[in-house]
Amino acid sequence: MRKLILLPVLAFAAPALAQDVPGQAGEVANAIAACKAITEVDRIHPDRLPAVGWELARRRGARSGVVVHGVYEAESDRVRIVVATEQERDKSCVVQAYLESTGDYGTLLQAVSQEIGMPERQDGYSYFWNDADKAVRVDPAGDAKRPFARFEITSLPQESAE
Repeated sequence: MRKLILLPVLAFAAPALAQDVPGQAGEVANAIAACKAITEVDRIHPDRLPAVGWELARRRGARSGVVVHGVYEAESDRVRIVVATEQERDKSCVVQAYLESTGDYGTLLQAVSQEIGMPERQDGYSYFWNDADKAVRVDPAGDAKRPFARFEITSLPQESAE
């Protein structure tokens, strides 16, 4: 399973955002659409997320109310959008959908495929979708105790019309 470079952000955010309820396909598709809307070849626009219902996440528990920068959540969603320093540098947007078990990865992908279409290709446990100007890649992430599906959305460079 691929290790995430986001581990410092996730290590801070994960206990605070302990809503490990499995993400449903519609919620994942909504988050992917939000990521596509803010992702451009030369820039990511996280400031556009509140307009489509995604707010900065807040810690829960003893330090409730403290904003977790780079992590967004929608009120009813069970998924997260991450646009931290790494994503801003790479011009990508990440959707995390928590799973009850590692075995739920395939089930979630089948359901998401019904929402966003079948993936174009597979490489091991990674699946890839491409449309006219965006690419989506999903990988299993986390560990056996806290598994999640990690969808990464990037813009595809447009060919010159010359």
